Amino acid sequence: MSVRQGAANPAPTAAVSQIMDITNDGASTGDQLAEGNNFAVASPDHPLKRNVVVSIKASLNDLCLQEKRGTWAPSAEALRSIFQQKKFTSLDGAAEPQGDLKSVVMHSMKIAHVRSSFPVSLGARVTGVDDCTFSSTGESFSAIVLPDSESTRERELQADDVSLAYEFSRKFPGYTADNLAEKGVHEVSQRRFVLVAADHPIVSAIQENADKLQMGEISMMPEGLVKISQTLYESILPLVRTQVESQIKVRDLSRAMVSVQPAEYASWPDARNELMVEAKRPLKAQLAGELAAAADEAEAGLIRARFDSSEKELEHAIDHKPLEMHMELQLAYNFLSR
Repeated sequence: MSVRQGAANPAPTAAVSQIMDITNDGASTGDQLAEGNNFAVASPDHPLKRNVVVSIKASLNDLCLQEKRGTWAPSAEALRSIFQQKKFTSLDGAAEPQGDLKSVVMHSMKIAHVRSSFPVSLGARVTGVDDCTFSSTGESFSAIVLPDSESTRERELQADDVSLAYEFSRKFPGYTADNLAEKGVHEVSQRRFVLVAADHPIVSAIQENADKLQMGEISMMPEGLVKISQTLYESILPLVRTQVESQIKVRDLSRAMVSVQPAEYASWPDARNELMVEAKRPLKAQLAGELAAAADEAEAGLIRARFDSSEKELEHAIDHKPLEMHMELQLAYNFLSR
């Protein structure tokens, strides 16, 4: 009996050893089960990464009638699915999306691949990218896509300095320029004072400028709140918001979109008119030559009728030819708040 017990006991030990070996191997190689396994809302060393494909399809006639046909704009639900990160909250597999799309820190955004069948240069505006590329008209765009072109050369569109944003996030977690007036703030209008959370940037600003402010208008509350007079709050909030906006570069992807327009023309109708003129120039030169060689007015009339038909066919082909622009964007980003 003792022999059997002795043979059975090592089995669990061996199994545990194997599990520990597998775990250690995974840790040593840096393998991760998924992005959400090490997800942190404000981690400068581990930004979230996404590849997003933008597709815009329309004819020149469509764009002249409806300029919005040149815009790629996913729904709010689709944008949350694209950019937010799911984090498991329990062992039964339940997960919830993390990240405020209005407070995105953009590490970088690049074009990995772009293809266009449009006959004119396209000025593209991309949410989260500064317009620093200029056309001959002096108008600025996020990028300009050349006509009838395809490129797989990586091009960087945006690269922000994120160090200040992460420093601010560590000191004031969850706060952004947009939510300073709502998060951690409770206004008591009837009594002309405001209760502000002790970790709010306004409290820090008041403490740093205590010698210049009337500290009699401030008092600490036992619930971890700071009581501030309504007058002081209303005077200092715009200053704090302006400072945060100027120092912390935050992008709003809650309405992310990509739009294109003719880079060298004021509008799509202007671009269409120029394309028509260029396309008809050889046809009109041929018409002039044949009219000069016509024997009589009757023959000239037949020539004009034939060329009128050719001109209409040309206009129809230019107006209704299917045009496409496809762009693959690579983003590295993170959130300042959940």
